[in-house]
Amino acid sequence: METITRNTKAEIMNVNKKFMQAFAQGNAEGVANLYTDEGMLLPAGMDIIKGKQAVQDFWQGAIGMGIKEVKLETMEVQPCENTAIEMGNYTLSGADGAMVDKGKYIVVWHNQNGNWKLDKDIWNTSLSAT
Repeated sequence: METITRNTKAEIMNVNKKFMQAFAQGNAEGVANLYTDEGMLLPAGMDIIKGKQAVQDFWQGAIGMGIKEVKLETMEVQPCENTAIEMGNYTLSGADGAMVDKGKYIVVWHNQNGNWKLDKDIWNTSLSAT
């Protein structure tokens, strides 16, 4: 079981690297293509965002607001057959490299045809509202 866990974590971390690269290039479509077709975002203060096009529109909006870099740090991955649950930390930075937000996230991943895809993506800030 340990080998499966290590491989799953490495594969998910590789997809996260693609996410960070696509985001840094301003490629919201590339980010959205890392999600399942039914993928969902569950951002704070908003309704559920569902489907690849809606996910792309959301990330395009974040890029348009000036978010230039996403850093994802995987803390833990729990695999179970074709599903895995990832917990980690994120940092968002603007054009000047200044931190815009940081917090934690949970992603439910699905393995489709040998490829790990984000399916349910929820995060929340660790910064104080004041």
